[in-house]
Amino acid sequence: MRFLVTTEVFETIHKEEDLKRQTELITSQIKTIMNSGKLVNGGQFGDRRGHFFVIDVANELELLELLGRNILDSCKVESHPIVSFEDLFAFFERHPP
Repeated sequence: MRFLVTTEVFETIHKEEDLKRQTELITSQIKTIMNSGKLVNGGQFGDRRGHFFVIDVANELELLELLGRNILDSCKVESHPIVSFEDLFAFFERHPP
């Protein structure tokens, strides 16, 4: 199951020492996600302190494990299951209006 995950660093993290620690934690977690074999695509937003990931996992718990406390404790996180266009069109064929 693929998920689009977006993150945005909490606005309360703005002191230099907090930013340094948060950067270390997020960098570590992103490397874990990249090395998991589950990352389809991802990157840094150019206009804010946040990231996006397209992650292919077996279930929601695996997604939670990949994000880990490093991201969950320092970012607002949104996740959305993704349905391919092919699957969407097949659904429309099976369920006409």
